[in-house]
Amino acid sequence: MIRYCSQKQLTLAEFDWPFQTALDENNRWVKMGECIPWDELAEGYYQGLSTKQGRPAKDARLVIGAVIIKHKLCLSDQETVAQIQENPYLQYFVGLPGYQMEEPFAPSLFVEIRKRMGQTVFEVFHGAIIDSLESAKAKRKSASARNQPQPGKVERSHEQDDTDDLLLESGGTSEEEAPRHQGKLRLDATVAPQAIRYPTDLSWLNEAREFSEQMIAVRYSKRG
Repeated sequence: MIRYCSQKQLTLAEFDWPFQTALDENNRWVKMGECIPWDELAEGYYQGLSTKQGRPAKDARLVIGAVIIKHKLCLSDQETVAQIQENPYLQYFVGLPGYQMEEPFAPSLFVEIRKRMGQTVFEVFHGAIIDSLESAKAKRKSASARNQPQPGKVERSHEQDDTDDLLLESGGTSEEEAPRHQGKLRLDATVAPQAIRYPTDLSWLNEAREFSEQMIAVRYSKRG
């Protein structure tokens, strides 16, 4: 049986936290929770459930959030539940109204979740996330276009003109002519060569042999 409450009303300020220190709004789980379209994912999760019959099901955000945590952190079923139980940010991420010390559900529930979330449900998840990303990208593009100054309406002050003249006379470049950084540089150092030898490298054995021979030679020369 389905009992669902929209997740669009849940904010970090409303999260019941018993301690004096406020939670960090820049935490990765807080930011991720704000980006995920929970209501759309809940529709896909509830497709195979009845609205009138059966035992009340766990909240969709709790289940979906736990699955995301499990696969993102590569945890076992038991460890996933333990991490949610111990971490307030994970509890906020899965939609709990406040911090609780009890387990959100038994680890054995993951077995039923895997049976329930088949290929069709994951296709709905995939489509909802793509639509959410496209919508967010369109909003950012629209906001960027509104903030850009229109050509022909940029006004320059006399001080800026005088500054540009002084720069040109001294051989410098004005702010408009100065080169600007463009694009993004991404580096992957996971396959970069490193001058580190493995413990199985035979050079270690050869160096140990040479060092031992030097020690023996020094000891023998002192006795002779």
